[in-house]
Amino acid sequence: MRRFQFYRENPPAEYYDTGAANPPDIPQFEGVIFGDGTVCQHWLTAQSHVIWQSFADLIKIHGHPEYGSRIEWLDPE
Repeated sequence: MRRFQFYRENPPAEYYDTGAANPPDIPQFEGVIFGDGTVCQHWLTAQSHVIWQSFADLIKIHGHPEYGSRIEWLDPE
């Protein structure tokens, strides 16, 4: 398993107003990649969980490079 945290440096300002974004120094979500590639994503804003088939699938939807997204890996590869 490999754990990660996902930060967004510049989410849209209106995201803060609706509670859909944490400040840039607090992760937006965290997760774990299991040995078979399945990913569990835990949102720290809406306090919900999502299961993804792969990390690539998660990033396709939530990667948002335009928001200054950054992944911090908590475990070695």
